[in-house]
Amino acid sequence: MFNINKIAAQFDLKDLDAAKVVKILLEHQNSIIKAVLVIGSLLTAAVMFNNHRSEGQDLQTGISQLQQKIGAIKAREAAVRDLNNFKSSLPKKINEFQLITLISSYAKLYHVTISSLSPAESVDMGLYDVIDVRFEAVSDNFKNMVLFLRKIEKSRSPLRIDTWSGSAGQDGEITFSIQISAVLIHT
Repeated sequence: MFNINKIAAQFDLKDLDAAKVVKILLEHQNSIIKAVLVIGSLLTAAVMFNNHRSEGQDLQTGISQLQQKIGAIKAREAAVRDLNNFKSSLPKKINEFQLITLISSYAKLYHVTISSLSPAESVDMGLYDVIDVRFEAVSDNFKNMVLFLRKIEKSRSPLRIDTWSGSAGQDGEITFSIQISAVLIHT
């Protein structure tokens, strides 16, 4: 074992001579150079390892941030796709003229005669508009009237029968009064 006290006792700072030191250094020149190279190599390796570890951590942080951004972008794209799917599932907009035309085509399909029609009124409700149409109609028979009303209720357009009243005549004709609403969602 190395005993530093023993070595230190052999060297006294008063006895220290520059020539002796130079002589010792020259005698052990190769060992000293090797020791300096080994120590320098170890220090260089430690610095390189530390830099590499630091760069690795920075790279991992950057990858993590990019993954979060990609996740956010994918979530946004999914939300936009869902919104577009929702919007496409909404009934198509219909104006007052189209509503009257649609009701007239349904009436013609089931042999219902519209005898009077009040103008359509559109009311803005904020998120949606409501169009109301009131009319008087005559049907040849009860079955055609019911099919006409069912066609209105089952329409792909957002139609609703608000009020209905009717009466049957002696000849089997059905006279009825109806109010229909259409809802137009603002998109």
